[in-house]
Amino acid sequence: MKKIELENFASDIVGQPIEIRLQTKSGKWYEQEYTQNFTDIETNKTYGVCIDSTISYDFKTGKTEDSFLKSFVNQHITKYEMKRFTLKDGALVKPTKSEVIEKLKNSNRVSKFYFYTTLYGIGFFCFIMTQKTFNLAQKSMANYLESKNVKYETEFSEAGWVYRFVINQNVKIHNELLNDFEI
Repeated sequence: MKKIELENFASDIVGQPIEIRLQTKSGKWYEQEYTQNFTDIETNKTYGVCIDSTISYDFKTGKTEDSFLKSFVNQHITKYEMKRFTLKDGALVKPTKSEVIEKLKNSNRVSKFYFYTTLYGIGFFCFIMTQKTFNLAQKSMANYLESKNVKYETEFSEAGWVYRFVINQNVKIHNELLNDFEI
């Protein structure tokens, strides 16, 4: 998997820019060193996840590339989101895993069916779809956007996991479009 693919996926899921750095020296937190001079995410390696220009936690890849995305989401939830205190009933508390998952699902973008909104427009994860389901989803969104007189271009992500309807309007417009969409 390419580093940029994981960074784009992570940024979309988390809702903020994520950078991935390769750990070049392990040890205690103050001894660790990282580099951003690499292009491929490899199996059985440790990477630093950079949020707001700071390494927030380490992400360890598994034995197969197929598990990278699921592993990233699980590790982000347990190593970052669940350690962030929130104010609840006047007290600081750590969120539960289910609360974090609900928060990630209800971020400032809209998700419906297989579709979700982004800064570029509307995308949908197609890597687990059958060809028939993909064709239905693609045609339904294309017809909907054309009925609304929305100009768009289509493309696959570099890895081919996401099919994109590139609209390049304000994200609020993307959210409104998807919110009103029915398949």
